[in-house]
Amino acid sequence: MAASSAKIARQRRDHLHKLSRSLVSRYQGVAFEDLNLTGLKKGMLARSVHDAAWSTLVQFVRFKAASAGAEIVLVDPRDTSQTCPSCDAIKPKALKERQHRCTWGCVLDRDVAAAKIVHQRAFR
Repeated sequence: MAASSAKIARQRRDHLHKLSRSLVSRYQGVAFEDLNLTGLKKGMLARSVHDAAWSTLVQFVRFKAASAGAEIVLVDPRDTSQTCPSCDAIKPKALKERQHRCTWGCVLDRDVAAAKIVHQRAFR
């Protein structure tokens, strides 16, 4: 059991190193939500947050960006999944709602809409 856990940990770190290198190589600026991981790890998303190794990815990207001259921005996550990227209106959604629909006609996948908001906040 310990050997398989160690193997999974090595694979995860290898993947995160490759992903962070790819992000820094392709983009001059990378934005992340400045998530409260301690709070998330105590809630219903605990396993997902831990498995994603979010803080490790941010740490690797920061380290690689420093040597590549890329900009790393941490964005306040408040309402990123509730805000319309087209008109900035806030439309509350339950977590199970996977699509963003604005009264002005903007229809996007919820995660895509949130990513656009993070990008707008980081690089305006």
